[in-house]
Amino acid sequence: MVTLQNILVFFLFTNVISFEQYSWYSNDADEPLQNIITYFVNGLFQYNQCIVFVLDHYYKNVIHYNWTNARMVPYYTILVRESENFDHPQKNIIKVLINSNNAGCDVYIILITNGFQVSQLLEYSERERQINTHGKFLLMYDAKLFDPEMKYIWNRITNVLFIRHYSISKQRSYKKRIRNWFDIETVTFPVKIKGGVITHFINTWYEGKIRYKNQLFEKKTVDLKKKKLRVAIFEHIPAVTKYSRLLYDDCSKKSQQALGIEFEIMRIIAKKINCKPVFYRPPDVEIKRWGTMSYNETFDGLIGEAVKGAGAFFLGDLHYTMRHHRLLELSSPYRTECLTFLTPESLTENSWKLLIIPFTLHTWIAILVIFCLCVSAFWIFSFFYKIYIIPYMPIEFNKRKMEDGSSLSPFTNIENSILLTYSMLFQVPLPKLPTFWAFRVFIGWWWLYTILVTVSYRASLTAALANPVGRMTIDTLSQLAKSAITVGGWDEDTRELFLASSDDDLQKIGEKFELTTNEEDSIARVAAGKFGYYENIYFLQVARAKRQVLESERKKQAIKQNQRLVVDNELHIMQECVISMPISIGMDRNSPLRPQVDNIIKNIIETGLVEKWLSDVMEWSKIAEIKSETDTPKATINIHKLSGAFFALVTGYFFGMILVIIENFYWKYIATKDLTKIK
Repeated sequence: MVTLQNILVFFLFTNVISFEQYSWYSNDADEPLQNIITYFVNGLFQYNQCIVFVLDHYYKNVIHYNWTNARMVPYYTILVRESENFDHPQKNIIKVLINSNNAGCDVYIILITNGFQVSQLLEYSERERQINTHGKFLLMYDAKLFDPEMKYIWNRITNVLFIRHYSISKQRSYKKRIRNWFDIETVTFPVKIKGGVITHFINTWYEGKIRYKNQLFEKKTVDLKKKKLRVAIFEHIPAVTKYSRLLYDDCSKKSQQALGIEFEIMRIIAKKINCKPVFYRPPDVEIKRWGTMSYNETFDGLIGEAVKGAGAFFLGDLHYTMRHHRLLELSSPYRTECLTFLTPESLTENSWKLLIIPFTLHTWIAILVIFCLCVSAFWIFSFFYKIYIIPYMPIEFNKRKMEDGSSLSPFTNIENSILLTYSMLFQVPLPKLPTFWAFRVFIGWWWLYTILVTVSYRASLTAALANPVGRMTIDTLSQLAKSAITVGGWDEDTRELFLASSDDDLQKIGEKFELTTNEEDSIARVAAGKFGYYENIYFLQVARAKRQVLESERKKQAIKQNQRLVVDNELHIMQECVISMPISIGMDRNSPLRPQVDNIIKNIIETGLVEKWLSDVMEWSKIAEIKSETDTPKATINIHKLSGAFFALVTGYFFGMILVIIENFYWKYIATKDLTKIK
């Protein structure tokens, strides 16, 4: 397809190639450049399934395609002109690059005379991830490709060969003879930070053949031969701890302290690929952490180091997200972390209702209903005996009749029946038992019932006095969304994630989410009951343990100085995970080390080392929390817990005084007037 643009693009097509009977080029077999390119193309077609050609008009004239009698070989071809600008390439070029990358092409033969165009093409396609940087590249040597600005490219594209042409002219017997040969060179990995990019010799093409049996595309990432790799660190639990600083100079040393999961993984990676990691902390990483994008689209913090290509690895508990994947290379996740909130606990202050705590509302209702039924039964029983049985008994039982009537008389009055039934409920014996056995049996069963009720009440009351005060916690997103506390964290993407969620609770949380970079101040606000802090659960466990140790020291200091201490709220980690986030190790974008790093991490996970290192990191926090729980007084009864008894006493006195006043009022203004009228 021919366009009127400055580019001619041949899209994917297939043909049949017979390497024994077919030549890629014209019949001029004496052309040295044709021969060496033919050699490489034939070799690459034997081991690769898809190739991308990027040619200008000069090399197009050198290579004459003749696809007659060919076999199935997919390829893409891009033909460019000298005026093409790859800073903003045409849509057709972008489409071919994307399609070839999606098709799995892993060989790129870029033959362009203008080295500046080649550098532009590599920079653009690498930045937009439109080429497979782990593939094989064949280019013509050009000094413009080795400027200092191109260092980061050759740290990401390592399987590359440069064809460097040499020519010597000799004249003998009035005959001029031109001697041509080609050196095949490549770049080292990693490229040194200082100075320009230096290539090193691999082989020579002379007189139609390779001179040496050296491997052309060697695996440069298998053994780095003690070369240095910069590793940027953001100390964050459980990835990297502060104790790792002791091993910056020599990470092969043994340490009794927990260094962090990612630092331990980095030690194994360094040993496997035989490199010397140079650990460093970016100057602003403590404040900027991962980093944010400024108004001029530059980044700071750990991601800023990755965008600048300042390091090979980036350790800092990086989340496996699209934003991070766009800015740097992420290894396969080595574990997932629960991201949740650290929230304050509040005490359920109900000591004032101590006397009603032992039973639930429904139990109290049932007891009250049964009490009323029994009072009514006692009154009806005694009234029935007094009216219908005792008067009709024989005369010889008159004396006994009087005794039976006197024993039943308290129950024949409804007020006395209530008092006697109530006293039996509290295990107070009757002044005199009725002589009728039916009545005695009825009272006996009521006593059995009262014994069961009172024993249950006393046991439950003892437990309520001995157990600690109940706590109210926030354990779900719904509870957090309805609560009055504000929430926040230090990652700016979190708020956008919450607001973009379809969940109503997450949207409400996102509306009150605020960014904070001061960790200590945030934890203090949580302890004050005004804030909820968003982090991974392991970080929150360590933060809670540190706060408990701090509170313990404050209490000891206050007791020593005889001062009054305002106790903060206990810290509680919400049980519901907001997100189960995969965690990866960061690398330089399009890093050639990723395949090896992924294999190493896979082996580490299979051996269970990640869980072991995580246990080491969290050991201190677990010990601190156990010690704090041991120091906390339990099963103690104090004046505060007995406030319910005082409340009941005061309430009784209050109602008693009210009744005395009412009784005096009744006697003075009603009863005395009635007596006066009678007189």
